[in-house]
Amino acid sequence: MAWPDLTLVPEGAVTRIVWTQDHHRHLTPVRFASDGYEIIPTDELQIELAGVVDRILERLAESGLRKTPLAEEWSAVGKADDEEKAFCRTVARVGLDPYSVSDEMADAVVGIAGKLPVDIRDDFFDSADVTALAGAAAWARRAIPVAGRAAGKAARDLQPFYQIAEPRIDIDRPWTLGYAMARQLRNELNVRDADQFDVSPWVGLGDVSAPSYGIQGLVTVSDGRCGAVLGARGAGAMASRFGQARALGRALTHPGQEHFILSAARGRDERIARAFAAELLAPAEGIRLTLDSIGQSDDSALETIAQHYRVSPLVVRHQYDNQIAISSH
Repeated sequence: MAWPDLTLVPEGAVTRIVWTQDHHRHLTPVRFASDGYEIIPTDELQIELAGVVDRILERLAESGLRKTPLAEEWSAVGKADDEEKAFCRTVARVGLDPYSVSDEMADAVVGIAGKLPVDIRDDFFDSADVTALAGAAAWARRAIPVAGRAAGKAARDLQPFYQIAEPRIDIDRPWTLGYAMARQLRNELNVRDADQFDVSPWVGLGDVSAPSYGIQGLVTVSDGRCGAVLGARGAGAMASRFGQARALGRALTHPGQEHFILSAARGRDERIARAFAAELLAPAEGIRLTLDSIGQSDDSALETIAQHYRVSPLVVRHQYDNQIAISSH
């Protein structure tokens, strides 16, 4: 859920609230003078937000305005059964108001949700293009068996590495878990920080010759082996390697899950997977040591390092900004 300067990101038991400074002077009732974020238990946030609505309705009633659209919708929310609640949450994930969505869109959402595996539904609706849900769902259904066949071709079993995600839980900063997982995996495989990491033995790649309509990738884990189909066809070897590393991070974080969507959303799992992929492919310590030997940290130096690790210069820039530059201050 989002307003121009406020975003609520549900992440299971907690919700991340992010607010940004109003640089453009929007003519909105609420404006923010600073940037920030907070992690709040989801159940507590729901109670507080419900309290806000109740107080607004009380004020409206005191003013003689009892039968407002807000009152009608709030009454409907209170009377909703489990099926209606599930529908509302799903429609909200694609950015629509469940109480004003068209019958055609409602039927499409219900039909698509019923044909997708339960373990990818939420990420699917977080990611899919709302104007092409049917096309995105068709791509996902085609990608599932293709990813399964790709998993069968993966040379290495994930089982020995599932434990690397277990001891560390950081709800506030999930990317630290991703970094730690990647460092431990490289350490257990005796891959030096200065060396490239070949993720292909653990993640097979398949291909679906159709647009994915917002889905960045689909991952299947079968018999301990992982396969992925990436949504951006023809994106190049660097993007494919990063996609494979993200897939590996998602699989290691949830050992029992069979299917995953690689999502553009900024939920906890995706932040773990992106941090894992960056650190696995281009370790911060390796970048730091190389920069020390070069004697400079300009764009040219970072691009040279990116070529060495076979990743996008943007990955190295993020690693530098988020781990190296911060630690030096």
